[in-house]
Amino acid sequence: GKKTSMTPPRQYVEIYTTCYDMCTQRSPYNWSMQLYQRHGETIENYLVNSILPALREKISSGDGSDSSSILLTELNLRWKNHQLMNKWLKKFFTYLDRYYVKHHSLPTLEQAGLRIFKVEVYDKIKTHSTNAILAMINEERENGIIDKTLLKSNVELYEAMGMGSLEGAYTADLETPLLENTREYYAKKREEWIVTDSTPEYLIKAETALNAERVRVSDYLNLASEQKLLRVCEEEILEKVEMVLLEKENSGCKVLLANDKSEDLRRMFSLFSRLENGLQPMACIVQAFISSMGNECINKRQARLEGGEKDRNDDPKFVKSLLALHEKYLGVVKADFWGHSLFQKALKDAFVEVVNKNVGTYTNAELLSTFCDRVLKSGGEKLSENEKEESLEKVVQLFSYLTDKDLFADIYRNQLAKRILNQRSASDDSEKMMIAKLKMQCGTQFTSKMEGMLGDLAVGGDQRSEFDSRMRQHHGSIKLDFSVQVLTTGFWPTYKSPDVSLPPEMHRCMD
Repeated sequence: GKKTSMTPPRQYVEIYTTCYDMCTQRSPYNWSMQLYQRHGETIENYLVNSILPALREKISSGDGSDSSSILLTELNLRWKNHQLMNKWLKKFFTYLDRYYVKHHSLPTLEQAGLRIFKVEVYDKIKTHSTNAILAMINEERENGIIDKTLLKSNVELYEAMGMGSLEGAYTADLETPLLENTREYYAKKREEWIVTDSTPEYLIKAETALNAERVRVSDYLNLASEQKLLRVCEEEILEKVEMVLLEKENSGCKVLLANDKSEDLRRMFSLFSRLENGLQPMACIVQAFISSMGNECINKRQARLEGGEKDRNDDPKFVKSLLALHEKYLGVVKADFWGHSLFQKALKDAFVEVVNKNVGTYTNAELLSTFCDRVLKSGGEKLSENEKEESLEKVVQLFSYLTDKDLFADIYRNQLAKRILNQRSASDDSEKMMIAKLKMQCGTQFTSKMEGMLGDLAVGGDQRSEFDSRMRQHHGSIKLDFSVQVLTTGFWPTYKSPDVSLPPEMHRCMD
């Protein structure tokens, strides 16, 4: 319908003019002080004689489940009416506000109206109204339907009663009891859930509760309460039972890892990352689990050797089991734990333990190097170029965990020399790629000899061409099939020099 003013313009002007006349005359006919006092007394009388009894009647009569909403509805109505009255009184007595109040540094009429409401109404019923708000919040927590708009309006009353500061009323009278109530509520829930639920079920409930509390704040509480409210929830439903949840039989962290429960692990990581040092215990369990899986690979190798399998420096089955294990849990760390540094360290520490645990005659360094030899020599592993690069990359990741990298380097250099000198290397590019990967991992000094060996090959090819050309020019009559590979001392493994007796044809070329 059409909006009508509560006070017709003519009536408003008459009241304003009367006030103006009473405040602009000289003493003793200036009534400013009396008007200011009467303004306060009028409001006080109305609040004490009309509003407070009406509210107290709602408090004493309410005993059912609707009692909270009955009291808050009445309080909201009375507060809205008071704001309206305060607004109009301020308009009528604007002149009083503008001069008398300013000159005597008194509270403005609006401030005075609020203060009287605080002292005569709010302070006397706030315990009841706070209890009513908390009862409605708990009802909503138990999936009840509540009037959120009504709650928001009442929260605004608490905010207004602080006279410009949250500490004045909202924090002390509503937020503090709310936090205590929330702690009690979730302590009970925790005790129920921890008995009846598996870890994944418990964490789903915890996640739902935390999201609900965040929404609750945005729906009708002051935003300043969000962090405090969530912190109480985190302490009660996560912090106090973290180890119980992580170590729960049949559903704890170790079981989730063993059963590849990616979604549950992500939720676990996400929730415990909210706590200070909440991820450390989880990372310890992850490390222990990966170590145990790695030790299983080692135990299988040992069982094969003890079962009579010949111990050789070539055990692709064992190396591939370690590569697969590392790839799997590197993926888990990246995807489920967001690549968090604690879990990267857990993976590293677990593999440092596993990769340096040798079984049988040959070290893991030698087994890794021999696996590379299989990949790089012709007639070895049947792999495409991409698969070859992936395999070598994974081996280098395992190599990075070796404590004796120099042992690997010596073995690798010997095997590289054999591949090159016996023309068994499948591809120069693959050889260079592997050396580049080792160089990235350990620096130039580590690979300088290997690079020198490949350099000798390139130079050797040019020398052979030059030698063949010279032979054709000067010794065309001599039929000699002769090829030499010149090696730089220091780059290559040390070989025994055999005694050489040259045939007469070669002697003639030397003369």
